[in-house]
Amino acid sequence: MRTRDVHGFNYAGSWGTSGLDLWQHHDHGLMAVEVARGKAAFPGWNTARWWLSHEAFQRDPRRFLANLEAGLGIFAGHGIAVVPVLFNRWRDPVCDFGGVPLDHLLPHASAWSRTDDLFADPDADGPGTAPVQRIFRRYLAEVVAAHADDERIWAWDLCNEPLMGAYVHDERSPLRIAELRWLEWCRGVVLGAGARQPLTVGNYADVAALRATEPISDVLGFHPYWMWQGIGPETNVHTHAGFEAYLDECVAFARSVGKDLYASETVWGARDDAKHVEVMRYTLSRLKERGIGYTVHALHHSGVADLHRDTHGPVGHPEWLHFLDADGTVRAGHEAFNDFAPA
Repeated sequence: MRTRDVHGFNYAGSWGTSGLDLWQHHDHGLMAVEVARGKAAFPGWNTARWWLSHEAFQRDPRRFLANLEAGLGIFAGHGIAVVPVLFNRWRDPVCDFGGVPLDHLLPHASAWSRTDDLFADPDADGPGTAPVQRIFRRYLAEVVAAHADDERIWAWDLCNEPLMGAYVHDERSPLRIAELRWLEWCRGVVLGAGARQPLTVGNYADVAALRATEPISDVLGFHPYWMWQGIGPETNVHTHAGFEAYLDECVAFARSVGKDLYASETVWGARDDAKHVEVMRYTLSRLKERGIGYTVHALHHSGVADLHRDTHGPVGHPEWLHFLDADGTVRAGHEAFNDFAPA
């Protein structure tokens, strides 16, 4: 499948509020129902970005791997390729998904990372290696090795939204240095496990992050959100002009390095259905004009941040991003997604 033809959704099940919750209480039957709902409503859906949880793997590796295999089978049964998200660095204080804290990446920042050479060698293992590095290595090695040549997987997303802070613009920042070293280490472990699929990173809406992670990405991943309310520090994407300039800068950079560009998240939320459809139509039109494939965030109602109505839990400033409500019905007007399916 060509990158420009990627047309799909991120997926988080309805039964949990965080990555650990979703995978500790994985509901295979409900997942099958929700994916089938999505395919019925949006028959052109061909790719799913599916968020994993290293925390759940650590607690019960065999169960986690079995549920991962079963879930890949569900998607494959509907002709949907998968982009598993291995780690998460988006830590929303409103409704935290869970993931990797910075003190696990910074040398000496915690009792579990007290070493100068933290994440320097992807082959390092054993008692002399920092605990956090051993734990992360086992997770990556076992998950990827089990699916290293699995044709159901279109790409591996090493991490969702690393480098979200202002430190991404400071090349001398110890936070930036540590996070990039960890991402490079992740790439090394994944390749060492035999992965044959492309690797990508789900970059926040900042060109600096895209540039920083380019050397470890086979496909450049980014999150083009038109943040129409004008809330938040990402002022470059608050307006149509700013959003389109951001897209053009990302496209130009991708061309300059000879790599494909993939919107692994896109379409900002709205409580009002009609407004959300407006945001969808505008955003996907601008992506299609530039030949950019996408996995919209997100398919189904969930307890996870930004994927539910106010009656189902805390809601942050992105509002409601989901396309299918809790009862499986399509939000009003959202069948317009089908207008953007590849021919």
